[in-house]
Amino acid sequence: MHSPHAPVRPEWLAQVSEAALDPERAIIDAHHHLWDRPGQRYMMEDYLADMACGHRLVASVYIQCRSMLAVDRPEPFQAVGEVEYANGVAAYSASGVLGEVRLCQAIVGGANLLLGDAVAPVLDEMLQRAGPRLRGIRNTTAWHADPRLVSNPKPPPAGILLEPAFQQGLAQLQQRELVLDIWAYHTQLGEVLEVARSFPELVIVVDHLGGPLGAGPYAGQREQVFARWSADLRQLAQCANVRLKLGGLGMKVSGFDHHIASQPPGSALLAALWRPYLLLAIDCFGVERCLFESNFPVDKGMFGYGVLWNAFKRVVADFTDAEKDWLFSGTARATYKIAEGRA
Repeated sequence: MHSPHAPVRPEWLAQVSEAALDPERAIIDAHHHLWDRPGQRYMMEDYLADMACGHRLVASVYIQCRSMLAVDRPEPFQAVGEVEYANGVAAYSASGVLGEVRLCQAIVGGANLLLGDAVAPVLDEMLQRAGPRLRGIRNTTAWHADPRLVSNPKPPPAGILLEPAFQQGLAQLQQRELVLDIWAYHTQLGEVLEVARSFPELVIVVDHLGGPLGAGPYAGQREQVFARWSADLRQLAQCANVRLKLGGLGMKVSGFDHHIASQPPGSALLAALWRPYLLLAIDCFGVERCLFESNFPVDKGMFGYGVLWNAFKRVVADFTDAEKDWLFSGTARATYKIAEGRA
């Protein structure tokens, strides 16, 4: 399976190392993956190695990535295997053997919502296997007509969010009080808005800042994209059921292209590039509806884990402690119902 993301190069990343800023602040990484793919291994031990960078990670939210599928089962139920795997990592972490951190404390699985009402038994089995750790579902939904704009090894069909069957699946999520995570490009935010208005009781988490594109036909069009993205984001923020993840700008589709430089960026450079996006997003949604994410290992091809969190901390350095607590842990805790204290 070919990856559309920048390859991870440990020697290249090792050129830049920074001490953690504000190291005592609790962080819940609201978006990460674990997988074992040809030439792309990122398992628990790899994630823990990234976490050992001086920042205080207390919990994480595992997001589906078609990893550890139960290949011997009928296709609709193969995604249960991924939830079982993430729950096993969570159970191991909950033993306290890793110290304070609780990995995969919340799990967003990958049940196929295009099954419509037929997704119900899949969701129920996922809940049975993972219990309260299963907090949401995400499907592959980021789509663009330009073949250069691909951020998933298996791109979805166009218009998936508005398919009647998909929306039947959303009703099944809503009945179980599960969150919907959506990864969509800025060109799809109108569709996301329709979903948010159609399901006002469904908590929707928009991943990766709503996908402002900077590659392909949008290369060199950053101001125009920002204008359209920000206008659509303001509309979306009027839906009280929507939350926004702050991050994901290390994907090739974002167009920052740090991976072609001789050395990786430091946090000061990242903060300078990201500040307009992050501050606009927070201005739209407020700190109680925004949550920071690493999107590792996807973004690891562009910068290091410790540098990423330092960049976020630089951008919000002037915020109050209470506002920072919402952004770095409070909103994730509330959105994904992550309990305080030790599991």
